[in-house]
Amino acid sequence: MVSTAGTVLEIAGLRVRVGGRSVVEGLDLELRAGEATALVGRSGSGKSLTARALAGLLPEGAERSGTARFTGADGAVVDLMALPPARMRALRGPGIGYAFQEAQASLNPTAAVGAHLAETLKAHGVPRAERRERGTDALRAVGLEDPEGLWRAYPFELSGGQAQRVALALACVLGPRLLVADEVTSALDPVTQAGVLDMLRARTAEGGSLLLITHDLAVAARWADRVAVLDGGRIAESGPAAEVLRSPPPPLHPGAGPGRGARRRHALPGARRRPVSAAIELAGVSRRLGGRRRRVEALSGVDLAVGEGEAVAVVGPSGSGKSTLVGVAALLDRPQSGRVGAFGASDVWALPERERRALRRRIGWIPQDALSSFDPRHTAGRAVADALPAGTRRREAADRVAGLLERVGLDPAMAGRRPTELSGGERQRVAVARALAVRPSVLLADEPTSGLDVLAQERVLDLLAAESRGRTLVMVTHDLRVARRMAGRLLVLDGGRSVADVPAATAPAEAERTAPVLARMIEATP
Repeated sequence: MVSTAGTVLEIAGLRVRVGGRSVVEGLDLELRAGEATALVGRSGSGKSLTARALAGLLPEGAERSGTARFTGADGAVVDLMALPPARMRALRGPGIGYAFQEAQASLNPTAAVGAHLAETLKAHGVPRAERRERGTDALRAVGLEDPEGLWRAYPFELSGGQAQRVALALACVLGPRLLVADEVTSALDPVTQAGVLDMLRARTAEGGSLLLITHDLAVAARWADRVAVLDGGRIAESGPAAEVLRSPPPPLHPGAGPGRGARRRHALPGARRRPVSAAIELAGVSRRLGGRRRRVEALSGVDLAVGEGEAVAVVGPSGSGKSTLVGVAALLDRPQSGRVGAFGASDVWALPERERRALRRRIGWIPQDALSSFDPRHTAGRAVADALPAGTRRREAADRVAGLLERVGLDPAMAGRRPTELSGGERQRVAVARALAVRPSVLLADEPTSGLDVLAQERVLDLLAAESRGRTLVMVTHDLRVARRMAGRLLVLDGGRSVADVPAATAPAEAERTAPVLARMIEATP
């Protein structure tokens, strides 16, 4: 289903410089009506900055040059690089829709979801009487249940996957001619991911164009007509998806993916049996989120005991309570009912705050949304250094920061950059380095590789597997290949409840009997 009715965007000689560094260098690319084009490449190759340059959304201090000739639905042609800010703002929405990689960071935490949608529609002249209906239709189109309830929800009340779909609904609500989707499915389970991508792909049948930025080659192969491979800020190869991905160029190396032979190479201590002593224990935990207007039972009577040295993966659909569980296990969020035990303390919330803080220092936490977890004023080096044990001397701290950045596959020189000067994948690896800096007894990893290309993902998973030896690991992931690689057990959540707790090795065989939701995820996994 490919139409060649014309060119929507023709990019020639695009260059982007950030902080004096050349990030995108001489990029040429054509986006056609009726087609989906996937822009793929390793973390830090310039994918997101390319898209931001086209939409006029580069970070402060960044410079761009080149031409980007955009053809609107009325046939009018404009150069995006030469448009004044006011005209660019008018074009964003009905002309170009942009869904950001860091969805939570792109939403105003003080405004409800409905206010975001209504403001967008108002800015482009949609009558007040139509705004709610069009907004809820957009939420429904991206697979969000209860759009009326979500209309009143605030961003902090959403799961990572829900926030990602809200950001996508905002990008789609005005029916843009060109939709830029920057890693919009990285936080979604396989079933939800397929539904969202089917919806995006169907939009191209109406003559629109889709620029799909993704690190997932399976997504590019299934949903894109054409693929452009970005490496070091340049197009290394482009063409029909079937041809490019039949024998991908070196920047991709799909053979390094997470599911190939990994279990044999990374058998974790505790993976074959459940140790007697529990490092983290949740008993009958319930956690409600929201305020007076909307309350959600994010967790309902969940039990989980993770032994010392054991590795457990928490899986389930988007919005099932996975990240909420991690927040409770990290001793950051107090449940409304149930008991949380850690490191021999049977009920941590019965302890004085001083003792609870001491327990938290034994936990390394890798958040799903790395950008929101950093102070934007601080450099990456300071973010990691602040997590080092108290009393670490300055010279030792500098050496340890450099070593940790190297271990996660980053140049130690990146220690001097601020979060906005890093790619999404680079920020995610800084978050991993920060979690390891505390030398934790327990690692809690919430989608630690969701924004990484296959090579960076492989390196981080190797590192986490090595660091987990002798430590307890609880990993939230929507990727069942990663879950089976890294963990001996799978805890399956659905609707805030634990619906299965099964050995990872036998999960496929037991899925239909124990948890239909797991069976659907297995079926949808490429």
